[in-house]
Amino acid sequence: MTPSRPGLVLAAGLALTAVAALAPAGLARPAVPAWSWVAWAVAFAGGAAAFRLAGSTLPQLVRRLGWLVPFVLVLALPAALLAPSGRRLATAVALAVRALAATAAAAGTAFSLGPLGIVRGARALRVPGRLVDVLEAALSSLAAMIEQARAMLRAREARRTTHGPWGSVLVEPASTLRGFGRFAGALLLRTLERAEAVERARLARGADLP
Repeated sequence: MTPSRPGLVLAAGLALTAVAALAPAGLARPAVPAWSWVAWAVAFAGGAAAFRLAGSTLPQLVRRLGWLVPFVLVLALPAALLAPSGRRLATAVALAVRALAATAAAAGTAFSLGPLGIVRGARALRVPGRLVDVLEAALSSLAAMIEQARAMLRAREARRTTHGPWGSVLVEPASTLRGFGRFAGALLLRTLERAEAVERARLARGADLP
């Protein structure tokens, strides 16, 4: 279910994400301002609240936020090398907190709205129609890819004698990586087939007619 006022939810989520992402993290000044920590705490709390209001349980919330941590570290740690040698650790922590807060706010907003809610929110905010059409097509393709990936993973797990793909990485890394490569190739082909079918259905309904 999408929120009754998707435009307001989208605007609030974008505002929290922007404030958290633009708050100083100590790269250009000696210390991190106190209001930056407040902004990051509010953005993180807003993202977590969006997840919970959308129906996520506490274990699901921890797992979904945990998936963001590797991306946060990839973004934060290299940038911390630009700080002076005596402040690199503190800057790395601040950058990681900033990235986690911003991504949590953005992910929570996207999760609570869903693809349909994001499109409705963009239209409610009077985003240009062409941009909304591009956004809708991109979200539709992404949703189709995620659906295909879930179906393929369920089929893969049903054929396996053991549970989970990561245990085989240590035992047979080469064959496991080859398996993931074949999985990615099959996913791309199935997604392209699904996109072509959706496009044919759209044209059959007269979507491009004036």
